[in-house]
Amino acid sequence: MEIADRSEILIEEIRKHPSESAHPRPSIPRMSDTELLRFGTHAKFKCTLAENPDDPLMTTLVTQLAEARAEWNRRHPDLPLRDSF
Repeated sequence: MEIADRSEILIEEIRKHPSESAHPRPSIPRMSDTELLRFGTHAKFKCTLAENPDDPLMTTLVTQLAEARAEWNRRHPDLPLRDSF
């Protein structure tokens, strides 16, 4: 029960913050490896919290996650972390 309560709190916190699109981010190919890994992990986490997969913001996030994964796999095809986010 405690975990469910924490999840609800996290979802509410995400809703309180302005849209990610309000904060410009560097393009995925220009991100450093650290930024790309952080971005991909963050996008994956937000996708798991989605309540409505048909939400246009969710569609954008899923697209960005796919782009981040493709870029990571392009840079590091042999690393075991390639499927980490």
